[in-house]
Amino acid sequence: MTNIGTSPDNRLAGLSADLFHKLQAGSLTLDELVLFTQRKNPFAFERNEHGHIVLTFVGLDLTGAQEIERLEGTGFRFGKYAKQCLMSRNSDSYDAKHRLVAGQMYKIALMPGREIEKDSDRTTANLQKRGMEHYGYGKPLAGLVPRYRERISDKQMEEMGFWYISSTHDPIKDFGGGPLVLSADRGGGGRWVYASWGEPDARWDGRGAFAFPVPAS
Repeated sequence: MTNIGTSPDNRLAGLSADLFHKLQAGSLTLDELVLFTQRKNPFAFERNEHGHIVLTFVGLDLTGAQEIERLEGTGFRFGKYAKQCLMSRNSDSYDAKHRLVAGQMYKIALMPGREIEKDSDRTTANLQKRGMEHYGYGKPLAGLVPRYRERISDKQMEEMGFWYISSTHDPIKDFGGGPLVLSADRGGGGRWVYASWGEPDARWDGRGAFAFPVPAS
């Protein structure tokens, strides 16, 4: 993470303006504010030894209903099936299996889906295998998705070259029984949380990234 004042490209005045603009728009996150008070650039992302963008945020122990209320209150939008995942009362529900620990620091890495070059090979199972077995990342939770949706703006996602950032977490069944995984999307006007098919053989296009937790060193 770049310290404020050590890089000529990250002037304090410009960072302050960006911070206040986000504050006025209601999109400033607690993580960004904490980084700024530590004299760190809250809008710069690090990369790890694999070249993957990494970011850190504080966990919130919110129910699915609370996540919807929180994000919709600051202008984010949810697809129909994403809401069904968050509101599910099944044994595999968001509330039962995917909530984060309040106050715990989480670090995630964004693995580009295009690392698997062949479209037919870019399945949920193969993406999960690459992230967890090849890179040694941890098993994702759906609770990570609302936090990085808040943390990453649509503009930043565009600069990263991603249309969506999804997760290969254990699927959550929608009201019709379909197994789904959550994702952050900038399509359709932006600032969306969507849900996509999460079966092991489901195929993904190469325009997105997949978030994996980074084990503590």
